[in-house]
Amino acid sequence: MSKLNLLIVIPIGISSPGTPVQKYLDVCIDSLKNQKTKYSYKVVFAADNNLPNNIQNSIYNSGFDVNLYEPYHFMRRGSIWKKIYNEWVRYESKYLAFCHYDDVWGSNKIESQLSLMEQQNLELSWSKVQVIDNRGNIISDDLSKFEKLNKDSINIGSYAFCHSSILKADSWLSNGILDKVEKAAAIYEHLQFVYSHKLIGAKDNNSVFYHRTHSDSVTNQFNSEKQFMKEQRELVNYSLEQVIKDAEELNVKHIIEEITNSLQ
Repeated sequence: MSKLNLLIVIPIGISSPGTPVQKYLDVCIDSLKNQKTKYSYKVVFAADNNLPNNIQNSIYNSGFDVNLYEPYHFMRRGSIWKKIYNEWVRYESKYLAFCHYDDVWGSNKIESQLSLMEQQNLELSWSKVQVIDNRGNIISDDLSKFEKLNKDSINIGSYAFCHSSILKADSWLSNGILDKVEKAAAIYEHLQFVYSHKLIGAKDNNSVFYHRTHSDSVTNQFNSEKQFMKEQRELVNYSLEQVIKDAEELNVKHIIEEITNSLQ
């Protein structure tokens, strides 16, 4: 059997009361099922095993693979990123990506980005990024800042960059980030952006990632430690203090200095 071109992982679980939201999940599934592409791709749900029945029905009826995890993985060591890497390593695929259950891929995202990567022999590509609201209305211009990554960009960051990225598996899993995911719950997206500078990459201006903002998103509630967060942390035995300590031990500033020194 020929090697899979692209593996897309969707981490899903009860991160806050009332989640996952059914209507957002359904739109996400449709956007990934209806990709117009010649490339082979597989979508995998990395699903906590305590999902509500309606959400379980949706993910199993999607036709995508479903692999189960212990509940409240968002608060566990490594958070949802650990689940994503577990699946990235589990399957053999040339390229890797992830998508949150409430976000949306433009219909040509796979075709356009993989074509660009194949044509230019890239290890990384990223798309335009636009924000959508709870009704799916586009409420921003393109927020993806960079056409290329360099010494200047590594200290700036770009909105939802890693959400929009597609990675060459061999290059990404061997670049040094794999053994840091366990401690990266608090800073993972920043860490992925930093490590992306080790790869040969470019922006694809012909594809779009739609990042949904809504009141049910747990990231919108992290400005204060809610009671449900405290309860989940106690259940999984991973305190906020340990989350912060782990992130500090990664010493991202030192990683940035090392990567910057290696850039031409």
